[in-house]
Amino acid sequence: MPEPIEVDVLIIGGGIYGVGIAQAAASAGHSVLLVEQQSIASATSGNSTKLIHGGLRYLESMQLGLVYEALHERELLFKLAPGLVSREWFYIPVYRYNRRPAWLVKLGLMLYQALSLGRSRFRSIPRNQWHKCIPGLNTDRMTALLAYEDGATDDAELTRAVAASAKQLGAEIHQHTSFVSARRVGDFWLAQLSPAAEFKATILINAAGPWVNAVREQITPAPPKRDIQLVQGAHLHLNRPCHAFVYVESEDGRVMFFRPWQHGTLAGTTETDFSGDPAAVHASEDEVVAILATYNRYFPENPCRESDILKQYCGIRVLPQHPGSAFSASRHTMIVCDDEARPDYIALYGGKLTTYRKESEKVAQLIARSLPAKLRADTRHIKL
Repeated sequence: MPEPIEVDVLIIGGGIYGVGIAQAAASAGHSVLLVEQQSIASATSGNSTKLIHGGLRYLESMQLGLVYEALHERELLFKLAPGLVSREWFYIPVYRYNRRPAWLVKLGLMLYQALSLGRSRFRSIPRNQWHKCIPGLNTDRMTALLAYEDGATDDAELTRAVAASAKQLGAEIHQHTSFVSARRVGDFWLAQLSPAAEFKATILINAAGPWVNAVREQITPAPPKRDIQLVQGAHLHLNRPCHAFVYVESEDGRVMFFRPWQHGTLAGTTETDFSGDPAAVHASEDEVVAILATYNRYFPENPCRESDILKQYCGIRVLPQHPGSAFSASRHTMIVCDDEARPDYIALYGGKLTTYRKESEKVAQLIARSLPAKLRADTRHIKL
């Protein structure tokens, strides 16, 4: 039987965090193998609302540090990936019946602008321009239309671009390859993959997204874990023109976006508790009804029915176990390792598309405690 192939870093998971870590580790001169059971960006990293943003709504739960960091990373991505990430105006219509009155939304936008160091401008749109900005918008009982700057992307294309960068830096990426098991043998992990392959790795990275704890169960000795809750976010691609990025309240007060996407409107997202196999996630009938009802509430002149849905998809968020609603749970990435001083195993729980590079950099710094960097590259300067 041939000897196992040796690599410095073995990464499980081909979402934005897996490929981001592959890029960061390869840029430091490490030999890297990433395995993905399907294709790159086939799960949550290709099924989001496709925004690069600070997270305006996270101000309500006072996650100021996260918003500040995300806004900083957003600006960096504008420079690194100008063909993939665009600066856009987002519009917030405010109505008398909304839970968030205009003065509160303006206060949030002022804080957002301050945290962005002035890079997220905002303005109030005069009444005579409302229909010009958002044709067909319901203006009955509307009190204000506010606008602010944020970013948009194609999430799957961005993930694939980071993967391509990692490959250019020397990382190997094996798609349609499943992680089977790993056990610690001396100073190495001995990992079994499918199709049949065996690798020795110094450091094992678990970036399997909603499968993170399922992957952990296949590792001996069992590494540390975090208790999590999975929340699915459904999106509908509607056969309706979309002239602007619109940020609205759904009937239950949660946030929903309408944005232009592939000659139609992308509407979402929901937050519904999920259990079961993440590969089988799909929008529930209640989610479809809720998204359509929200769209029809704001655009009653051209309402949508289920027959107007071009496509529907779901992504799964990994959140820390939390007694309250998913809305109030932390969106910070949790990085868990077996030994802070000299890690052999590192797992990522949760995270935002926007902050993938910063979190990958943190993982690379942990890797350097066990494997000193061989090169002096910096992902802040690597164009996508």
